Amino acid sequence: MEQVTFTDSDGVLWNVREDGADDTRPLAADVSPGTTWLRFESELEVRRLWHYPDDWRGLSPIQLESLLDRASTVIARFRPARHSAVGADRRLDVRNRPAAEFPRPADRPTGGPRSQGGKEQD
Repeated sequence: MEQVTFTDSDGVLWNVREDGADDTRPLAADVSPGTTWLRFESELEVRRLWHYPDDWRGLSPIQLESLLDRASTVIARFRPARHSAVGADRRLDVRNRPAAEFPRPADRPTGGPRSQGGKEQD
């Protein structure tokens, strides 16, 4: 299967290939066997374009990006954000904090003239 690779204007590397023709079973109720589409695949997502030119393999990266912009997202792959430990405020990262560090509703101040201990402030 022939594949074309290009980098879009955001610096994302895309692999493009014609897909679907070799499948003998329908992928969805509204897709007949033998139907083809362009599959755009990057590290973060997969897109599908149903209507595309026959000469798509010879298109420039700008032209391929124009087709990419018309394609529908099929799979979005989300990756966790990278966090730097240098200078980071660990109090904001709640994933690895013990439950004892989180106040229970009864322990939280309710506002007004009372302190956290429930006694009137002077």
